[in-house]
Amino acid sequence: MSLHSAPASLERQAKVHIIWSKEVGRLESRDSHAVVTALIAEGSLDLPKQTREVRIDFSWAAKHRTIYIDEGLLQSEKKIFDDLTRDIGRFPLPGGNGWAFLGSCEFRDHPDTYPLKADYNYSGPFAPALRIIAPNGESIMFQWLMPRDLSKVLGDAIEELKAN
Repeated sequence: MSLHSAPASLERQAKVHIIWSKEVGRLESRDSHAVVTALIAEGSLDLPKQTREVRIDFSWAAKHRTIYIDEGLLQSEKKIFDDLTRDIGRFPLPGGNGWAFLGSCEFRDHPDTYPLKADYNYSGPFAPALRIIAPNGESIMFQWLMPRDLSKVLGDAIEELKAN
C-alpha cells in the first residue's frame, strides 16, 4: 500500500525495469523504520525514457507503506526540512504533557504537491520526534529524530542521482 506518489511514480507503472538503485540511508527509531533508496528505472510507454526517483519504504506497528518522490521534487522537499530544522533552533519550544508540533506551512498551503510530509513533535509522550504524516492522516513517529535527519538522507539521494 502506498502513502502517496509523484505523478510519474513507478508504482503506477505496470512494467518497470529498475536499471540502477542504491540504498542511501535509513531512519530508525524504536518500532519505526524507513529505508531510503535512490533509483533509475525505465518501463512502459507512459513512462519517460528514464524515471529518476527516491523510494522510501516505511514499517511501523506491523504496517508497511511505500512512497516515491520524483527527482524534480527532492530539492524542494529537502529545503522544507532544512528550513524546519532552522526554525526549531530559532523558536523556544516548551515541553509538556500535551501534543505540540512545529511544521511547514508549505504542506498546508500545497497539500497535493509533496509526497513526503513531516513535522517535529516537541511536546507529548513521544517528544522529541520526527513525525511522518501519511495522506490518510496516519502518523509514523521517529522518536529522537529531527527534520535534519530526513534532510540528510534526501541530500544523499540527490547526490547519488546526480552521480548516476
